[in-house]
Amino acid sequence: MEVKALKEYHNPLPLIEDLHVNSIDGDYQFTTSILTLQFVSRTIENTLKIHKKKSTLYVGFQTLSHFKEYADRYKKLAHYAKEIFIVGMGDTKIEHIADNVHIITKHAYRVKDNWFAIIKGGGLHISLIAEELPVTGDHKYDGFYSNSNDITEKAVEIINNNKILAKELEYGEQETLF
Repeated sequence: MEVKALKEYHNPLPLIEDLHVNSIDGDYQFTTSILTLQFVSRTIENTLKIHKKKSTLYVGFQTLSHFKEYADRYKKLAHYAKEIFIVGMGDTKIEHIADNVHIITKHAYRVKDNWFAIIKGGGLHISLIAEELPVTGDHKYDGFYSNSNDITEKAVEIINNNKILAKELEYGEQETLF
C-alpha cells in the first residue's frame, strides 16, 4: 500500500482515490511515532476481546520472524476472533496457532514495506496503515489510523484486489520462501 501522500499532504485520499474527504464517515490521525503505531495496533487487537467471534483481523508483519515473538499473543486472540490473517514474508516456519489463524506469505512481498492492523466486522471498522521509510538505522514509518468504515472497507478492498490473501490455504497451512 502506497503511503507517500501521507507525509506530503497528511491526506489518506490518494490511497483511496474514489473517496472524498468530505464524505469520510469517521476520523483519521497521522503519525510517525512507532510507540503510537504499537499502541494503536495493540488497541485494534484487544478490540477482538470485546466483540467475541464477530470480527476479522488483518495484520501485516514484514517478516514471519518478526511475528514469531507475538505468536503466543495471537494464539490467545484467536479465541476472540472470527478470523485472523497474518501477512508476512515467509523467512521462517510458524507452528500452527489456531484453526481460524491464517499465515499468508504468497503475495506478502507486495506489502513488505507496510505495517497494518485492520479489524472489520461486528460493527467495527478500525484500520492502521503505515509505510516504512527507506532510511538506514532505526525503522521509521509514516502512517495513519482511522475509525472510518469507508477507509477500512477500502483498505480491505486493496488487500483483496492485490491478491494478498489470494491463495486458498488449508487452516494452519503456510507457504514459505525456504
